[in-house]
Amino acid sequence: MLRRCLVLTALALLAFPAFAAGEVARLVLDAPIHPITAAYLVEGIQAANARGASLILIEMDTPGGYVSSVEQVQKAILASRAPVVTYVTPAGARAASGGAFIALTSDLIAMAPNTSIGAAHPVGGGPIPLPTQPPVTPPGGEDKGGEKKAPGAEGAVEMQKLVNDLAAHMRSLAVNRHRNAEVAENMVRESVSLTEREALDAGLIELVAKNRSEVFAFLREHPIYRSDGSRETLALGENLAVEDIPMSARERFLTGLANPALAYVLLLLGALGLFVEFKSPGLIFPGIIGAIFILLYLMSIPLLPVNVVGLLLILLGIVFFILEVKVVSYGMLTVGGVVSLVLGSVLLYDKAPIPELRLSLTVILPVALAFSGIIVFLLVLAARAMRNPVKTGEEGFVGKVGEVREAIEPPGEGKVFVFGEYWTAVSDAPIGAGERVRVVECRGMTVKVEPLSKGGSRA
Repeated sequence: MLRRCLVLTALALLAFPAFAAGEVARLVLDAPIHPITAAYLVEGIQAANARGASLILIEMDTPGGYVSSVEQVQKAILASRAPVVTYVTPAGARAASGGAFIALTSDLIAMAPNTSIGAAHPVGGGPIPLPTQPPVTPPGGEDKGGEKKAPGAEGAVEMQKLVNDLAAHMRSLAVNRHRNAEVAENMVRESVSLTEREALDAGLIELVAKNRSEVFAFLREHPIYRSDGSRETLALGENLAVEDIPMSARERFLTGLANPALAYVLLLLGALGLFVEFKSPGLIFPGIIGAIFILLYLMSIPLLPVNVVGLLLILLGIVFFILEVKVVSYGMLTVGGVVSLVLGSVLLYDKAPIPELRLSLTVILPVALAFSGIIVFLLVLAARAMRNPVKTGEEGFVGKVGEVREAIEPPGEGKVFVFGEYWTAVSDAPIGAGERVRVVECRGMTVKVEPLSKGGSRA
């Protein structure tokens, strides 16, 4: 058992690069903070410590994310033996919302010019929020104190509790690192956001740096404060080697699925593929592609805050489109399907904690309308096919035009070539080889024909 544990530990460590003394492990957070990016950061920090890195550098550009995922990263930073530096870069980057919490947890915060930090007020939202038990209100709508509770008061109280908890947490992080606790708390309570210069002047960060070299130079000359409030001076060499810890292929793939626009398109394409397969069984390919896309969408559900009502509205819209073929609604079902699809798309990720995890109308309208147009087009074709007379079997063969290959001499038989096949043929009148004929009757494997010149028009 011990041998197996040692082998598994060795394999886990070999998955990441080895670090020599004095080397820096570099992690990049340039996406929303969700379970996959959090796992990447946590595993990277643990691996860097296990391989003996002297410093861990997190280069950050994130709009924030889920509180639970942020907490996982914070715990990994606080437990890290090696000091952790958060560097908000490149120009235009931000450490917003949950990114600000991670930055304040770090031993040093550096920001590149033209970057920002803050706006850490919590917003409701999580992967598939589960229904909660409704509050029980005493008869008369009064609480024990005799005061009536306003509608939504319970939700407001819950949010206030969360704000107070996160504000205290942010204050604690700032105090232990000797940073401005008041500004840190206001980032939670009032969604304060600061530029790099404002953050430096307010004592929220330690450094504005144009590049990593300036960050390392600052660390050689200035002590840092660890999570317990103690000061530590790092002995860093002049030529620090920076070793990247990249995301694995699996993490990159799942991070891509966490894009709400991609997940939305996968859902609609999957529904379209299955719809085509159900309407025309035997095509196989649309069904396979549709099933794969639906499964990929299901993989994205734990990563995105899916609104169940929005998902049901999308499915209801598809049902309306299908019913349009069966029910005479004069287009009302189609209109209802489009409206239901658009409304469902708007609601699908409306509980996301940050705008980057929601769907914008610039994505919803073109995709939803294109999907609706394709569905309506396929349904119109299906409706026309259902109204057309049957043209298969013997009934469908009558009227086909062919050519006599062996002369027909009544009451004898001849040979005709019709619809790509040779058939035994009879006729009421003699017909010579090479003449064009029309099938007027099918008798098993024998057809009765007549000359085109007698009265058959080309079918």
